[in-house]
Amino acid sequence: MKALISSDELVSQLSNESIVVLDSRFYLLDHEKGRQLYIESHIPNARFVDLHTQLAATETEETGRHPLPSLEVFLTTMQSLGITKDSTVVVYDDMGGAIASRCWWMLTQLGICSYVLDGGFPEWNRLGLPTEFGIGSEILATEKMMLNQTDFALSVDENEVINNFELNQFCLLDARAAERFNGEEESMDPVAGHIPGAKNRPFSNNLEKSGLFKSASILREEFEALNQEDKPFVHYCGSGVTACHNVLASTIAGIDSKRVFVGSWSLWSKRMMRLVRESQED
Repeated sequence: MKALISSDELVSQLSNESIVVLDSRFYLLDHEKGRQLYIESHIPNARFVDLHTQLAATETEETGRHPLPSLEVFLTTMQSLGITKDSTVVVYDDMGGAIASRCWWMLTQLGICSYVLDGGFPEWNRLGLPTEFGIGSEILATEKMMLNQTDFALSVDENEVINNFELNQFCLLDARAAERFNGEEESMDPVAGHIPGAKNRPFSNNLEKSGLFKSASILREEFEALNQEDKPFVHYCGSGVTACHNVLASTIAGIDSKRVFVGSWSLWSKRMMRLVRESQED
């Protein structure tokens, strides 16, 4: 399944009215920076989509840091960006697809043809392709899309992960950096470490030094090496965002591996803290 589009391919199709380009640049420690950079410079006709407020719902004690919005809310957001069921959507960021892949993963569950821009905005700029500034023109209302599902079918919840310790039906694959996976450092969540039994595949391993994705054959070889038990992967990370990068890389490799534990380590560490409190109260 083709999930990437190159800058050369995209620039040749920018005049196609069915193409909707989304700028998903986001910075965890500065939530306004992505939008500001978009205003300063973006791909022509691109529309800004915010991870924190549009690709995620509000965090609660029962969720990770970036829980999924309801399907209905997400659908309304996409319609407000001019997306219809007949659109072809291209999402980009400036982090090798780390943020764009979350939007891509969500869109594919709506049945919308979607791609991530290989190399993102840095590659676009490196090639000297056209950009524009400002917030863009007003988007005309689009026809309301109808869905035959009520939730994100590829999302795995906490109970499924807990039950898997007994059922052993899937292998958890952690997309965080090795230092966080190994518990050597943790700046985001209250507990360091990883979910028992998980394997580590830092999402950065999916990229060449250039910031472009590795070839499909190399990705397939690397993912298959992690799957000695021949069980499907369920992906996770810190908050269910960069896990989607491993989903994207698996898709590029021709591997059907699209399920994500969206709560990820940020939810699991809350669970661990809760269990500690409960044991102390006993």
